[in-house]
Amino acid sequence: MRRKVVISTAGSSGDLNPFIALGLALKERGFEPLIASQVEFREKVEAEGLQFHALRPSLSEVKGELGLDVQTIFRRATNGSSGLAFLVRRIAMPFLRRAYEDMMSATEDAVMVVTHPSAYAARLAADTRGLMWVSAVLAPFTVMSAYDPPVLSTAPGLATLRELTGARFDAALLAMIKRMTDPWTAPFRNLRSELGLPPVANPLFEGQFSPYGTLAMYSHWLGEIQPDYPTNCQITGFAFYDSQAGGKAELSPDLQRFLAEGPAPLVFTLGTAVVIEPGDFWRRSLQIARKLGRRAVLVGASSEGPELGLRPGEQLPSWAHAVQYVPHSLIFPHAEAIVHHGGVGTTAQALRSGRPQLVVPYMGDQPDNAARMVRLGVARTLPPNAYSARRAAGELDALMSYPAYKAKAAEIAASVAKEDGAAACVDIIETLLAQETQRLRVRG
Repeated sequence: MRRKVVISTAGSSGDLNPFIALGLALKERGFEPLIASQVEFREKVEAEGLQFHALRPSLSEVKGELGLDVQTIFRRATNGSSGLAFLVRRIAMPFLRRAYEDMMSATEDAVMVVTHPSAYAARLAADTRGLMWVSAVLAPFTVMSAYDPPVLSTAPGLATLRELTGARFDAALLAMIKRMTDPWTAPFRNLRSELGLPPVANPLFEGQFSPYGTLAMYSHWLGEIQPDYPTNCQITGFAFYDSQAGGKAELSPDLQRFLAEGPAPLVFTLGTAVVIEPGDFWRRSLQIARKLGRRAVLVGASSEGPELGLRPGEQLPSWAHAVQYVPHSLIFPHAEAIVHHGGVGTTAQALRSGRPQLVVPYMGDQPDNAARMVRLGVARTLPPNAYSARRAAGELDALMSYPAYKAKAAEIAASVAKEDGAAACVDIIETLLAQETQRLRVRG
C-alpha cells in the first residue's frame, strides 16, 4: 500500500526548512513524502532525495503579474499596516485557482496532506478528495490565542498599551483584524462553494486548522497549549534543518580560520527574508562590534557590499568576517552572543546553541518571538529604529555581563537539543492514519 504524504508550504526558507525535516523523517519511516511549494525550492528539496511538485505562484510569476521587483514585493509584504492585505489580496487569492489545480495534481494517490498556514489550495484539494489532512504551525503567534495574546507590533505606543492593559489591547486588536480581513478571502469561500464543499471560518485564522489535528512544530519553551487552541493540537518540538541548497554543509576554511584566530565573536544575521532589504543593519552592526571591542561575523552580508558602509576599495577590518550564508547550527555555537531578527527558525537555532540573544524584530511573528525570548530570560530586544551603536551596544553589554542570561540560555539549550520535532510529527501522523484505517474498517 502506498503511503504518500503531501506537504504544502510557501514563503521563505524559514517556511520550508521544518517541512524538509518532516519529509526526511517520513521517508525514514517508509512513507513517500512529496513537498509542494514554489518552484524556486525544487533544487533544494530534490537534493535531499525528496519528491517535489511545483505550486504556483513562483516568484517570477508574482513579479510578472504585479509588475514589481523583488525588493518592492518584500517591502509591500512586510509593511506593518498593509503587508497582510498585500499578501492575501494581491498574491494568495488571485493565484488560488491555479494553486488548487497544482494541489489536485500533487495529491493524486496521497493518504494525507500536511498544510502550512498559507496553504489555502492544499486544504481545498484535501477536502475535495476526502483526504485526511493535518495543519501545521511553526510558532505560537500563528494560533492567535486570546489566553496568550500575540505581540503584534514593536511600536512603543502599542507596547505601552500592552503593558497597561495586561495584553488585552492585543486581544482587542486581533479581534478587529479578524473582522477586517474576512472579506479578503471571498475568493476562497467562493471556490469552496463551487466545489460543493461546506463553508469554513476565515482561513487566515480559525479556518486554517484541520479538524483532524494541528502540529505545533515548536518547543514548549515558546508556549504551551491554551484552552482556545485548535482541536487535537500537539506541540512537537522544533524540527531542525538549515542547509542552504540541500545536503551536508560545513564551515568554510576562511571562516574556520577566522574563528580560530581570536575570542568568540558576536554573530549578526537577518535570516533569509529580511536580508532582502537589510537597510543599514550591517553598517550599524559593524559600529556596534567596534564600540564593544568585539569580533563580528555577519551572516548574509557581502564582504564588499556597500551596505557595510565601506568606502570604495576599503576592506573589512581584521576583526570582522562577512559570509553570504552559513548554517546557523554551525556558526551559532561559536558566538559570544547572537543578534538576529526573531524569525522562528533562527530563534530555534539560537536557543539550541545556548547563546544569549539580542532580537531586532521586523515583521510577522518576529515581535512575538522576541517577547517570548525576553520572558524566558535569554534575550533582550530592540525595535529596528532603535538599533543604533549606542543602544544596541548597551543591550549586548548587559547580555554578556550578567551571568543569568548565559545560565538560562545554557539550561534551555540542553532541553532543546533533545527535541526531534520531525520524528514527533511522524508519530502523530502514523497514529492518525492508523485511527482512520480502523474507523473505516469498523464502518465497512
